[in-house]
Amino acid sequence: MSRDRGLSEIFQAAAILTGPAATSEARPTDLKGVLLCRLADYYAYVGNEAPQPESSLEGAQLSTAVGALSVLEQLHGLLRDPDEFVHNALRQSRNGDEKITPENNPTLIGSRDMALIRTLTSIVFKWGVEPLLQRIVSAIPSTSRSHLARGASIIDLTGLPHEYSVLCSLSSRLLTLPLCEGTASPLSKSVVTATILNQHLSDLLLPCIVSGWLPKSLASDSMPTGDAFRPQVMYLLSRLPVSQVISAVGQTLAKAPSSLLYARRACTFILSRQLMRPEGIRGLCESVFAEEDVAGDDAPLQKLEHVARVFNTVPVGMKDEDYSKTIIPRMLLLLSLEDRALPATHRRAIAFSLSRMLTNDDSPELQKAATVLALSSLHNRILFGSGDLSTDASLRIIQVLLTNTDPSPHLLSALFTPIVPSLYALYVYLKGTRASDPLLRESLQGYLGTWGRLLGSAEVISTLWRVIDGEGGNWRVDVAGNISRTEDAPQDATSLSLFTPESLKQAEEAGDLDVDANILGLRPDPVQFVSFIGSLKRADVSSELFVRLLEGYRELRSHAGADPLKTLLYLQLILQMQKQLSTDDNLGILKKPEHMLSFIKHALENPRQSEPSQAKTTLDAGLRMESLRIVPDEAEDDELEDGDSDDEEEGTEGLPDEPLDDITSTAVKLLLSVLEANPDLSARNAPILNDIFSLLEPLSKASNEELRSLTREARMVMTARLASTSDTAGDRAPKAAGDAETPQETYQKALKLLQDPLLPVRAHGLMLLRQLVSARKRSGTDGLSEPPLDRALVPGILSIFMQSIQDDDSYMFLNAVQGLSAMVDGFGKDVLRGLVNTYAGGLDSLSASTISQHDVDMRTRVGEALGQVIQRCGEALPSYAPLLVPALFQVVRTTQFPTVLRTSAISLLAQCIKTNALAVLPYIVDLADAMVDLLQIESAAAAPHKPSLRPKRSADTKSEREEAHADADADQEGQHDTPPAPPTMDTQPTSTNTKFPPLRRAALHFLSLLIQACTSRVYETGDAEGLMLPPGAMKRARTTLGYVAATDADDVVRVMARETTEGLDQLAEALIGL
Repeated sequence: MSRDRGLSEIFQAAAILTGPAATSEARPTDLKGVLLCRLADYYAYVGNEAPQPESSLEGAQLSTAVGALSVLEQLHGLLRDPDEFVHNALRQSRNGDEKITPENNPTLIGSRDMALIRTLTSIVFKWGVEPLLQRIVSAIPSTSRSHLARGASIIDLTGLPHEYSVLCSLSSRLLTLPLCEGTASPLSKSVVTATILNQHLSDLLLPCIVSGWLPKSLASDSMPTGDAFRPQVMYLLSRLPVSQVISAVGQTLAKAPSSLLYARRACTFILSRQLMRPEGIRGLCESVFAEEDVAGDDAPLQKLEHVARVFNTVPVGMKDEDYSKTIIPRMLLLLSLEDRALPATHRRAIAFSLSRMLTNDDSPELQKAATVLALSSLHNRILFGSGDLSTDASLRIIQVLLTNTDPSPHLLSALFTPIVPSLYALYVYLKGTRASDPLLRESLQGYLGTWGRLLGSAEVISTLWRVIDGEGGNWRVDVAGNISRTEDAPQDATSLSLFTPESLKQAEEAGDLDVDANILGLRPDPVQFVSFIGSLKRADVSSELFVRLLEGYRELRSHAGADPLKTLLYLQLILQMQKQLSTDDNLGILKKPEHMLSFIKHALENPRQSEPSQAKTTLDAGLRMESLRIVPDEAEDDELEDGDSDDEEEGTEGLPDEPLDDITSTAVKLLLSVLEANPDLSARNAPILNDIFSLLEPLSKASNEELRSLTREARMVMTARLASTSDTAGDRAPKAAGDAETPQETYQKALKLLQDPLLPVRAHGLMLLRQLVSARKRSGTDGLSEPPLDRALVPGILSIFMQSIQDDDSYMFLNAVQGLSAMVDGFGKDVLRGLVNTYAGGLDSLSASTISQHDVDMRTRVGEALGQVIQRCGEALPSYAPLLVPALFQVVRTTQFPTVLRTSAISLLAQCIKTNALAVLPYIVDLADAMVDLLQIESAAAAPHKPSLRPKRSADTKSEREEAHADADADQEGQHDTPPAPPTMDTQPTSTNTKFPPLRRAALHFLSLLIQACTSRVYETGDAEGLMLPPGAMKRARTTLGYVAATDADDVVRVMARETTEGLDQLAEALIGL
């Protein structure tokens, strides 16, 4: 028999096995008889002896499946080398005029043959593998507690060994098709194997896993473990794309019976092994986000959390460190790619998963290993100038993590705190370089700003002090734009050698001398550093840092051997903070007076602490150049000549004549500034002022006129302040240090964050508001209590969420939706009434017919929040139904409303039925009649097809077309002949056109859910009086649905109408059963 003739005969046998016979003899009408007749014809055609006819339908189906598998094996044997036939045909066509045709290349099969192969494959699995597998699974002893708790069931074990043997045989034969050349060769390619692997891979994996991974403790002589399946399955999966394998194994896991825990564990093991493949991460993302990649949508939160759970699950038998060493570098490598090299959904999923790994407290060992590896990879290049990632890649990864994850303070601390000095040094370098990248400079400014605004004051201050200490290193950017850290100190353009007394005087006269110029090259630059601190808008940070600088400056002044440049740096920073940060009324350094008052007291207690240490240093230092001086300084002589004991003022005998240490004067000036900036500050709420008042008394008699006047002014202010607050002191309770923030303070803090231009900071403000309005769990009970928040703040918070829900950023919008849902949980019907009014308001006015695009978007987004509220109500939904259902029903009935909103309202009503059908019980008849009326009135019949008559082309047109390019003419012709696209609800969201298909689809979806709820109610209660439609309404609905299913122009509407009609039939059968 020739090769091509054998192929045609095999297809003929397949047609006999799957289709009607060619003879005109009378055929049986039942399925069993039909199958037996087909089997008899099949065996007669192939020349094999027909086995004993089966006595049951299942047996006939199994025999058909076995025959179908035989046909597939023969087809695979002829079609498994398609490349060889193509090469031979091409070689023949080069040698002669013979073309590639089905006669000389039998692998060229048509669409009908492809459909026949798919039918044979479906028969093998549906009639052969699945029924056998179902009976085998019921016979395997279960180790699941939930399965055992259901009680024992009677299992017929007759014929079980034979069925298990047949199942293993079918699975082995199916598995052999792609592995016909063994596990050491590539997969065999054919149309048959492509059909099995692309459409039925999960159906093939399930029986192989059930048999191949069967534990020895559950196996028996009649049901042994299929050890041969395991290496074959693992090799097959290793040769397939990761995304395909993950999708198939995921479907297998979903199909695996809950009673077979070993099968589910095996699927989980296989998934984890696929994730560890080099392309495992990409494959997982391609499998999970396939729909979003095609549609271009954002990644849903549920899928992001699913991917994060997969990444946070360490494979069995693998250490956390080994898992992190494998998966973390691959995640970082993908995050470092350019935007066009990785889909946005994949990038966000990987970043979201990595952030969860770094902040997951449930797995401390994995968190520790992942944190060490990820942060070292990101920070090494920035901190030490070495590492696998470049500086640009590290910064890009940090940006991706920051913009695609929750604004977690823990994550921000881990990412930024170690490298803030280096980032600040790089930012200052780029700011001083004209040819630097402005986008990079703005990104660094955003990183530092986000870090400084969201983290705790203690961490921010300690990190900023590292910047003051000179950490951060030196940076440079080469010609190619590559950023690198260097050990060479930058050369300042300005130098002291450029200034002489004459040139300095000329510069001052010309106005070219900048008083704030960093002539000595201090690091950090005082002006820039204080400006950066002011941009953080953190009064607690700036005030405490100011006090710390004062204390540091005082300590340096008390040591003669201190570095003069460091002392000058501290002094310059103090002066710049006084200049730049003491003018803001809300965020100045004087708004947190506690630390400053402590410093003032300490400075006034020891005004001349520096002198003993200086004298001791002089004695211990040995001989210096000053020791050889025998003539006193002129200044000292002048002082001795001008000095006169009679000039001393009364009461100043005990104090020296020379000026006191400048720290004392600074402390008194600082005290006045603090008192001026805090009008309510007095000894009543700050007892330390009493000690300061006593320390100021001796200074009020000092010989220095400036100090004396300042001290007297300070004492007068303190006395007056104490007198003015004596009447109201009993009404104010001071807040103890360490107390938690009150709800009002949290509210104000959230408002401050919401005004920030950075998106992560605004999102953090929304998160604070959401936490503020969330219901609290009652102690000792399962219920929830109202949030401890003043109800006067509720309207303001609701207004904030309603404004944030209009934000274009999806993250802000989702946070606002969750916040509205949390407010309904916390404050109940009051907030829900406000949402419903916003969604359904304006129905009785003329504004309903002139609604704008903004109003449509607003109401649609509020509708999404209502959808979440309905889902979270659960069994408590009937208590909220009087607020929800009438308003939504009114929206549906208002024809002046845009079709988008009417469709949204119907979807929300359907969600009510899906959540708890009892919620719509009082309105069931009206709702059903309204939906039937809508379908009856708004149905759009399909227009009859009329063939278009094209005019005959002239000879001139034909000659011109022959001169032009054929493809270009075809494109132009297609453009001219293509009619304009019809309007849709997406292109016209404010339209009131009721003929848009989504409106009818929503109505059909509502009716389908309503009918399903009625049917379930009948079967569960056995009562037809509950959720039940009147007979007249059911008859009218069936008539309308039949008309819509037959005549509507929309394909989806017709299909949904037929499905709803089937639901009505099922409801009728349930009623007949009663």
